[in-house]
Amino acid sequence: LIFILSCWRLCGQPALNTRIVGGEDAPPGSWPWQVSLHDYNHFCGGSLITDQWVLTAAHCVKGPAYLTVYLGREVQSGSNPNEVSRTVSRIIIHPDYNSPVFNNDIALLKMSEPVKFTSYISPICLAAFNSTFHSGLDSWVTGWGNIGFEGETLEQMQVVGSSQCKCDYRAINEDVITDNMICAGFREGGKGTCQGDSGGPLVSKQGDRWIQAGIVSFAAGCSEPNLPTVYARVSQFENWIKSQINGNQPGFLTYVSNGTEDVHNSSCESPVVTSTINISEGQYLS
Repeated sequence: LIFILSCWRLCGQPALNTRIVGGEDAPPGSWPWQVSLHDYNHFCGGSLITDQWVLTAAHCVKGPAYLTVYLGREVQSGSNPNEVSRTVSRIIIHPDYNSPVFNNDIALLKMSEPVKFTSYISPICLAAFNSTFHSGLDSWVTGWGNIGFEGETLEQMQVVGSSQCKCDYRAINEDVITDNMICAGFREGGKGTCQGDSGGPLVSKQGDRWIQAGIVSFAAGCSEPNLPTVYARVSQFENWIKSQINGNQPGFLTYVSNGTEDVHNSSCESPVVTSTINISEGQYLS
């Protein structure tokens, strides 16, 4: 019990996150829960939620045989003096994961052995079931996806929740956005997650805590106008996550944002014509 309380106190509090600069490289230790998943090369991100469990997207993982988790990593090439690595002993994919439409796109990875928390490796808090994320909320997404198609450094970028997302995506597939998803991005395009960011965390700050609201899931293209990135909505899966993890539990905190409209409860002001465009796997983010 003492250790569980200790983990809860540690979550979402990076020791070295002293500044927020949109679109620039994140200083080492700014996002100590960010992990890099490798099958020989980086292919997806994830987030550390306890000393032995990682949260990621279901579409990122198929089997643990060649899967390695890197924690405390800053760059994908070059020196990472604060890094440790673990193999994966167990993968748990949500039983209702629907790959054609990426509903319930969430998975848990159990690492081969626990990690010790440091200034560069520590867990993120997770959004509890009754959390609210209103349109216009400032959030952050991190990962090693293509920045100008050549990025290899952990990046931080501010995004804004979009209540229009459900309407935007109806032009592609009428039922693609569900209540298990949350959308964020810039409607003018040009900034957002890209290939290699899948599975990584979308986080917002409440007081002195960072809380994970989403898991990078999919987007139509890479930072396209009027098509924000879609994330698995972490708060919808609190009970499932708790039921799968034995021992030390993640820290769940209720996030309450200002405003009146939750980002997944929007309605379209005008009729939407459904196009024949198909979201193929190549348009998703990993």
